[in-house]
Amino acid sequence: MSRVLTRRAALATALAGALPFVAAPATAAGPARDPASHPAIAEAIAVARRTLPQFMERWDANEPQDTGYALKIAIGDQNGIEHLWISSLERRNGRIYGRIDTRPLRVRSHAAGQRIEVRPDFIVDWMYFRRGRMVGNHTGRAMLPFMAPAEAEKLRLLFE
Repeated sequence: MSRVLTRRAALATALAGALPFVAAPATAAGPARDPASHPAIAEAIAVARRTLPQFMERWDANEPQDTGYALKIAIGDQNGIEHLWISSLERRNGRIYGRIDTRPLRVRSHAAGQRIEVRPDFIVDWMYFRRGRMVGNHTGRAMLPFMAPAEAEKLRLLFE
């Protein structure tokens, strides 16, 4: 079962990927900082993880009005930790695979377009579109107050 992001989802993930919650790299002053260390993002991740079964049910239902399924995962290396959207999801042998949809800004061990396995313990958010309106993207919603007003409004208009 494979799903491809719609143009609206690509816009939303591009906006969400350009936000200020990219991890800080490791330095002599201390270790890399996870975007989840911000309280608003940590709460959004908790909500996303709690509601992940709802996402999985919708994905499995394969309803024609639902498109653009994507999962956001935490990926890290010696340069830091980033939360990246994974699209073109498919399930094989009980595992989920997809393509990195967002260009990493700090992490060098992964690249946009790279096909990877999505480990459930690395999932920090989810989203899909129902009749053209975005469902989920809890971290994107949490970031709205920190975005430039015009970017925030573009994203708000997509939410269901």
